[in-house]
Amino acid sequence: MRFFTMFGLVGLGGGFLYISPPLRASLADACGNGQHLLEVYQPYSYVGLGAATLVALVVYMYRCAQPH
Repeated sequence: MRFFTMFGLVGLGGGFLYISPPLRASLADACGNGQHLLEVYQPYSYVGLGAATLVALVVYMYRCAQPH
């Protein structure tokens, strides 16, 4: 069920990006700014990003392992 929910959200988000050029441009600008910040503060920003990803995965896996 979660797969279909995520698939639907990605589809709706992609549809909004497809039909809205200003939203697509603002998302591209935000991604460009984020990439620039990663380059300015490297390698520490990549270490922090990796650590945040690992923490998020641990929290996600822990919550999935709990009985419902």
